[in-house]
Amino acid sequence: MRILTARWVFPVATPPIEDGAVAIDAGRIAGVGPRPGVETAWPDAPGWDLGEAALLPGLVNCHTHLEIGPLPPPASPESFVPWVVRLIEARRTTSATAQARTAETGVQALLRSGTTAVGDVSTAGQSLAPLRRAGLRGVIYREILGLLPEAAADRLEGARADLQAMRATADGSHLVIGLSPHSPYALSEELLFGCQGLVEQTGVAPAIHAAESPEESEFLATGDGPIRRSLYPAVGCLDPPPRRRARSAVAYLAGLGVLAWQPLLVHAVHVDEADCRTMAHAGVRVAHCPRSNARLSRGVAPVPRLLAHGIPVGLGTDSLASAPSLDLWDEMRAALAAQAGRLDPPAALEMGTLGGARALGMADRVGSLEAGKDADVIAVAAGGVRAGDPVGSLLARVRGEDVLLSLIAGEIRYNRTEVAACA
Repeated sequence: MRILTARWVFPVATPPIEDGAVAIDAGRIAGVGPRPGVETAWPDAPGWDLGEAALLPGLVNCHTHLEIGPLPPPASPESFVPWVVRLIEARRTTSATAQARTAETGVQALLRSGTTAVGDVSTAGQSLAPLRRAGLRGVIYREILGLLPEAAADRLEGARADLQAMRATADGSHLVIGLSPHSPYALSEELLFGCQGLVEQTGVAPAIHAAESPEESEFLATGDGPIRRSLYPAVGCLDPPPRRRARSAVAYLAGLGVLAWQPLLVHAVHVDEADCRTMAHAGVRVAHCPRSNARLSRGVAPVPRLLAHGIPVGLGTDSLASAPSLDLWDEMRAALAAQAGRLDPPAALEMGTLGGARALGMADRVGSLEAGKDADVIAVAAGGVRAGDPVGSLLARVRGEDVLLSLIAGEIRYNRTEVAACA
């Protein structure tokens, strides 16, 4: 048993607490509340006073590509398809060893900036080992792509073998394994149907990029545009197989039955009211990546509309090829700026914590400071938090470098405090 105390506690599911405390027992949260009440409830528990700090649930970054590093700056402003082509070309010359090193660096960046849970899309599980070593929680999605119908069976068998190996590596950790068909335009319909069977047979968590760009919408509606004329030739697909048309990415996935998997939809920028109703009815979740979208998507995800429909929305930084950092504090501020007053700071903080946990299917265990949940707790320097606007002042000031302490299931995974853990 241990009691953490601090100037502020932000449980997320309930209002902020000034001069608060969190009691932790056997890796779980035993109690949260004002300091006097918690200390009275457990009078013999050792205390750890973090002073002018704030205690929060660990941040949940629900969409990353940790093995992808920064791209060199483009020669001129670029839109989505030229960026994808440059990314493909860069990855062709990047070894698996280099990808693993990039993933290791990314994992450390997550931990130092307060992220304790992550949803990472990986080519073949390169991020799994460093995430396990660091003790992070999350879902590692094995990515699958393939445009040729005749290659679908081989792609599925390769994915099946990787999923089995990844599960063996993840056994005994806080990590679970998922499958990520990359996007509606990056797989043949035969391969998408095969992924449905693989998800059903293995029970892995599914995620898919969808409604990310106008180019995607154009291709799915017409079969033409930059994806057909520029992206496909870049991957050697000069004669793409025919596929059904749909007015939107969500409509296309619904028509194929993909939404019945209840996947995590990554981006969901170009969606309308009808799409939102479809998504809500299907029970999907959304990973919102505002900084990546600002660069590539030529649009802003309708987050307030998604939330109004009851769709769980979490925040993701995406990869370093499309965002400048893996710092979820920056992402929360970007989400607020993108919505221009249609989103308030408490909603942004929730998306970076409990909303992300809902998006990854782990809100019963993490995402808020509540009795009975796992003790994924972080402390941040919070001298500038104001009583009149605690959440707004917190998000306005805190950066990743302000993180002092990260606990995952009660275990210290990052600590730069000057206070001994057993004080």
